[in-house]
Formats: sequence, structure tokens, C-alpha cells
Amino acid sequence: MAAEFVLLLAIGFVAQLVDGTLGMAYGVLTNAALLTMGLPPAQASALVHTAEVFTTGASAASHLYHRNVDWRMVARLGVTGVLGAILGAWLLSNIEIGAARRI
Repeated sequence: MAAEFVLLLAIGFVAQLVDGTLGMAYGVLTNAALLTMGLPPAQASALVHTAEVFTTGASAASHLYHRNVDWRMVARLGVTGVLGAILGAWLLSNIEIGAARRI
């Protein structure tokens, strides 16, 4: 258990380092690493998204503090993002698993 925890910690650290440096790829790198370790896709996705809630929240707080937020853009992206999330969740809940693997 301790070795697995250290491995997960290292994967998270490296992926977040890349994400912080380049501004991208945390989810892709971490999810790929977790799937390679044999975690089921749903569990890997849940772990990645839980971690992203906290890292994205910290980023949002920093942008708010430095008054670096374009609220018109937030509104436009927020509406389309929510619609996309609802559509994606519905789609994955209503298609057979074989079709999702091919995508």
C-alpha cells in the first residue's frame, strides 16, 4: 500500500509540474498513468477530476485575487461548458461500453 501511494504521489507531482509549467496536460498524463497501472477508467477519471477541483480552485482564487478575470468570457464559456458536460454525461450513460472504448 505504501509503495502504491508513493507511486501515485510521484505521478501526481510530475503531471502537476507539467501542467503548471505548460498550462496543460495534467488530466491526460495522470489519467494515462492511472490506466496503465490498471485502475478502472471510472476510478481513474474520478481521481483525476477530484484533484483538478482543488488545483483549479486554487488557480481561480489566484486569478480573482489579482483581478485577472474576464467575466464576459466566463459567462460564455460557462454556459457552453455546462451544456457540454450535460451532453457528455448523458451520452456516456446511454451508449454501450464498446462504443465508448472506440472513441
